[in-house]
Amino acid sequence: MTVLSTIHKLKNAYPEVDSYGEIAQTFVCPGGETMNAAILLSRLGLSSAIGGPHWGHDTREVLTSYAQKYSIDYDGIVMDESYPGVKDLILVDDRHRTVFGYFGGYFSDSVHRWNEPDRKAIEHADIVAIDPFFREASVHAAEICTEYGRPYVTIDCRVDSYLHRHCAANVVAREYRTQEYRDEPDDKLLSQYIDSTDGLVVFTSGKSEIMYGRKKYGVRKMSPYRVEVRSTLGAGDTFRAGIVFGLSEKWDDERTVRFASALAALVCTRMPIADNPPSLDEVENFIACGGDIR
Repeated sequence: MTVLSTIHKLKNAYPEVDSYGEIAQTFVCPGGETMNAAILLSRLGLSSAIGGPHWGHDTREVLTSYAQKYSIDYDGIVMDESYPGVKDLILVDDRHRTVFGYFGGYFSDSVHRWNEPDRKAIEHADIVAIDPFFREASVHAAEICTEYGRPYVTIDCRVDSYLHRHCAANVVAREYRTQEYRDEPDDKLLSQYIDSTDGLVVFTSGKSEIMYGRKKYGVRKMSPYRVEVRSTLGAGDTFRAGIVFGLSEKWDDERTVRFASALAALVCTRMPIADNPPSLDEVENFIACGGDIR
């Protein structure tokens, strides 16, 4: 998912209904799980190529400029001047973010304004990240990865899905679990996810405990890093990028999850991601200092 985001940072806490909220800052920049991850991975030293929604006449210029800034290969993106492109409006305070978008109409449209998976790009990739939102195209991307033996990381997909069963890692957010498995306790649900794949499964829960595991060792837990939060926007996208990076470096699961948690924590101290992504040195120093920002 690559979108153009207009982000309003509120001066105070999110206002109640029929009241007033003061806007402190406004940013117009790239957003979406894929664009955020590509920017972060570039800053960490990995090269990436992206695909996804067509870029339209309202989104092309800004998205292209940021892709060029971070040396992200966007040759697989279709430029479509016949429509505006995918955009959203986001209100954030220190602890919350509320997204307003057009995604319902975008995904219910009979015209699919996203590209199909690039077989050649997948064949030459070391590791792939797949967003589950693009229906058959997302599954097809996973099938190509399986065919070529390329590990892929995904997010927020069902325990019985092809995407989950064949993944190298699946990061499942609390928001998704609440929507899809409201009555299922996390410990029981995580065991089901672990039993359904040979990959790493991670349950994130914001500032609460991280749960993760594999078939060979079961469930483990880790406390997330505590920081002074400026915005939680993009923390989940960042965590997934950290998992991609850890797997690409062939780290063990504990180190990979810890790195992803540290990367997400650092992103929560700054905004927007696109203008100030953490460097590898910053993340490693943060971990070495036990979560202190120096």
